[in-house]
Amino acid sequence: MRAQDHLLRRMMQPSLPLLIWGVHFFFCYFIAAEQLRFGKAATLWLLACASLLALGWLAVLCWRALRRLHAGGNISLLHWAGAACAMLGAVGVLLSCLPMLLLWS
Repeated sequence: MRAQDHLLRRMMQPSLPLLIWGVHFFFCYFIAAEQLRFGKAATLWLLACASLLALGWLAVLCWRALRRLHAGGNISLLHWAGAACAMLGAVGVLLSCLPMLLLWS
């Protein structure tokens, strides 16, 4: 199999954390805008569950990227970008939890 056949898989490694962050961001602000329809308690539970799910997924991606970096061998820029984007995505998800904190008060 040629190297070009694995292009999508290789490009998803650094971009998947940013995609998770973007989906979480959209979901949080959509649910916060629809608070009156769902109710405050249900909204808080939805936001908390979505945030924990996104953070868990990002933690797994970050762990895999850091494990690849510490394994040695042939380390490329994609490995560094995967680890950095996973950490950036986790920070972004934490900052996207601000609607949950605003609804809590």
